[in-house]
Amino acid sequence: MSAQGAIKVRNKVSDLQSKLSHAAKQSLDRKFGALYDKIYREDVIWEAWKRVRANKGGPGVDEQDFKYIEENIGVEQFLKGIREELKSESYRAEPVLRCYIDKPGKSEKRPLGIPIIKDRVCQMAGKLVMEPLFEANFLECSHGFRPGRSAHDAIRVIDRKITFKGQRIVIDADIAGFFDTIRQDILMKLVKRRISDPRVLRLIRMWLEAGVMEEGKYSEGNGLGTPQGGVISPLLSNIYLHSFDKMFKMSGIPGTLVRYADDFVILLRRDGKKVVREVERMLGRLGLKLHPKKTRVVRAEDGFDFLGVHFQRCPVRIKNAKARNYCALWPSDRSMTRIKGRIKEVIGRRYSLSLEELIEELNPVLRGWDNYQRKAMSARKRVRKLNGYVRDRLRIFLKRKYSDQSRGTRRVHNGVAVRLGIYQFG
Repeated sequence: MSAQGAIKVRNKVSDLQSKLSHAAKQSLDRKFGALYDKIYREDVIWEAWKRVRANKGGPGVDEQDFKYIEENIGVEQFLKGIREELKSESYRAEPVLRCYIDKPGKSEKRPLGIPIIKDRVCQMAGKLVMEPLFEANFLECSHGFRPGRSAHDAIRVIDRKITFKGQRIVIDADIAGFFDTIRQDILMKLVKRRISDPRVLRLIRMWLEAGVMEEGKYSEGNGLGTPQGGVISPLLSNIYLHSFDKMFKMSGIPGTLVRYADDFVILLRRDGKKVVREVERMLGRLGLKLHPKKTRVVRAEDGFDFLGVHFQRCPVRIKNAKARNYCALWPSDRSMTRIKGRIKEVIGRRYSLSLEELIEELNPVLRGWDNYQRKAMSARKRVRKLNGYVRDRLRIFLKRKYSDQSRGTRRVHNGVAVRLGIYQFG
């Protein structure tokens, strides 16, 4: 598809979403009964492919990756087949491929379910059509995986509430095994509050009940969970936890809930332990539990981590300042561990690469992490220490590459890496 054609497709899909959003906002309890034909619209399927392709990712159980589809099937033919399957209602979801990834700063692994690319495109098409309907109902406290909202919005809310509203008691909460314990029967009831089209509901059930393939063995669904890694999962998790958001708002608890997907904190002036009991009761209605070891009540003066940032209430040291305290922010220990691990992984033992080539691959990683922390307004003192870490890793790389018997310091002296364009944390 040409660039001009891609722009037209994006505009048509955007117009469709605007119309659906407007209709949903006109009546917050309206049920939509004619959505399925919109999911297999040609422009929606093309836009879904573009987004899935941009997200990259590996193949699912069918072992077909993007390169195989583009070179052996052809994108147009591939998408035409998807449209025909959806239109004729012959489409069937394949099991997700189970794999495990490291949790940053932890020894445990996070399970992921990777759908095949065809299922990812179908899920993305469904998301494009369904998301505007539920967005009309979602509350301000929800920030994760929503259009026009970000982790930085959540960070700014926490900063303001601690600095200006005196909410110094923090419930740092963790839902135990959230993606594995979502009750699918409750989830479908919540989806039906907005969608009555039986074909769309059948699609969602199909994705939920697709099962898992792990090490060549197929496991059927047990009525619990949504695959963490599926395109549709973030929207479904927000639909599920929207009920918790509403319960918290209606409870009258004098505090601020800040939620990003299944992670959340609650900021209060007092009664932290009492509110924890209330939150446990609310989550219990959804079949969820707080993790007893990972959920804690802390004072803002002692600090806490959320979304890769450490928050801590500190005294203002400027004389005659209007405010006595402020919320200081800096990268959390886990975030620092994660970026150091990523730096080490990119450099690795790739001795066939020149220093210039290595720097070219390393820079996007450094810049991306730093841009996130800059936007979060993190203190720069700790961030700048990473310059020394990067320099040291490059020194070790060059020492091993050239079998240098010395410490290799001379190979990075006089700012060689800086002159070659290595990204600097300022």
